[in-house]
Amino acid sequence: MAEIVNLGSLYLNGQPIDLGVEYNGEVLSFGNTIPGKTIPFVKWGKLLVASQCVCTNIRWDELNKAGYIFGCPVKIDGTFYLCRSLEVGEEKGVPNEWDSILDDLGEDDGLWHWSDGYFWGQETSRHLTSNRAVRGWMSARYWDRNSATYRYVDVGFRPVLEPLAPEPLISDALIGSSFRIYGPDKDVCGQLVNFSDYDLVVHPAPQQILCSGYKWASAIGSHIIIDRSAIVWSEKTD
Repeated sequence: MAEIVNLGSLYLNGQPIDLGVEYNGEVLSFGNTIPGKTIPFVKWGKLLVASQCVCTNIRWDELNKAGYIFGCPVKIDGTFYLCRSLEVGEEKGVPNEWDSILDDLGEDDGLWHWSDGYFWGQETSRHLTSNRAVRGWMSARYWDRNSATYRYVDVGFRPVLEPLAPEPLISDALIGSSFRIYGPDKDVCGQLVNFSDYDLVVHPAPQQILCSGYKWASAIGSHIIIDRSAIVWSEKTD
């Protein structure tokens, strides 16, 4: 029998809201549990999978920009989780998380509410790169695709929470180590060069690009300076 965990609440522009709301460009976030506005998650292994879409009328590219397609750290009731979308297959019949979950826990619409509409997956369609995979609506296992810019009330976001390990304690012993550092909306990858009570100095990884959207990090010479007060979560990657 599936285990339901009521955890956290959905916030738009910092205000807790009821589930199933239509998204209209607000800042989407997850936070501490508010009675009466909790999110029901189904436990599957170490993952918590939302039993329904928490909002609709949201585009894949909007979720991706906010970090919720491939993973964004969130803090709920004092615990950090990686909040992301499910892996659903780049085409019908490809092994994926969603079908594995259904194999284990069943396809009951009363549990998963798949008939309420589609939900976005992580994958790009194998046959049309402008499209992203969606699941649900016609049946629990129905696979389809829509443009990454598609917006309508029939498609939404089904979040997954994955518990994160405790953050490493920054010390001299970690200088030279590689880190992924998550800020409010983006992340920075690089080697720790130096630190203070206020900043981290990292040498960026080869693939790291620091665009104008980073308000909590700045490039100075060959290094990136990160405001420690803005760090949401960090992990050592080597």
